Amino acid sequence: MSRALLLPAARFEIASLGELVGEPSRVAMLLALLDGSARPATELADLAGVTRATASSHLRRLREGGLLSVEPRGRHRYFRLAGERVADLIETLALAGPRGRTRPSARDPARQALERARTCYRHLAGRLGVACYEALERQRLLSLEGGGLRLTRRGQARFEALGLKVARWPSGKACLDWTERRSHLGGALGTLVSQHLFDLGWIARRKDGNGRAVEVTPLGRCELVRQLALPEAGLEP
Repeated sequence: MSRALLLPAARFEIASLGELVGEPSRVAMLLALLDGSARPATELADLAGVTRATASSHLRRLREGGLLSVEPRGRHRYFRLAGERVADLIETLALAGPRGRTRPSARDPARQALERARTCYRHLAGRLGVACYEALERQRLLSLEGGGLRLTRRGQARFEALGLKVARWPSGKACLDWTERRSHLGGALGTLVSQHLFDLGWIARRKDGNGRAVEVTPLGRCELVRQLALPEAGLEP
């Protein structure tokens, strides 16, 4: 198919996507699900500050647009992002967005927490995520193979020594961080490594209601430096 024939379809798809993500309440719902969680409509309505009926309409449109999937659980339905592709899209839109007067203040505590450390879908992002990725690269624990990032044998041995043992190591990818403008480790490998850091108790969800925000635990401050050679500057509170 020629490029000329593709352009009208592309314009339609982009315009449709722009309409979907151009409504603040729908954006709030998508951002709430960016941590990879599944949430019921009532919770998403509260997070977006809209009525149940309005939330139902927004969720239906997001489902029809292919941005959300739904999971029946008993009498309730839980909504989640329709895969990592959608999470990447939301992060990319945030990266490409204008940085003007409409942005939250850089001193906003909630924003500062997200910039320090957060989950991007199911992998670690923010300054901490970037610091982890760069530490792995610096020690040559990662290599680019077949278009994806994989742990080297040395990297596998390092994580096996930390108790992470799998039958087959997945690949990952460099994911451009929308606040740092540098890469963090994404994909299946990024998810695996991030979950193991949670399991080790080195990082934890913040308890201030800032759903995606993550903090380094006292144990993590020691072990991330000792075991993964993270610079202490990347662990600032």
